[in-house]
Amino acid sequence: NFKDFPDVVAMVDDATDQLGKIKGAKEKHEAAATKKDWEQANLWAEQVWQYQVKAADLGLRAKTYLEQNGAKKTK
Repeated sequence: NFKDFPDVVAMVDDATDQLGKIKGAKEKHEAAATKKDWEQANLWAEQVWQYQVKAADLGLRAKTYLEQNGAKKTK
């Protein structure tokens, strides 16, 4: 269980937090696009991308950490 590894729990919590920020950033992106404020729309779209990338990176880091620290796969 990943919860047996405090570092991984922190990574999962951070990734979940990043994913939770996407909705607000996407709303700001869409609002700016509606106003045809393309600079802000682009900046918020990039922010959405950054949240997604960070969450994915944390997921990969957590997986690697578990593999390197003796976590056992369960079925």
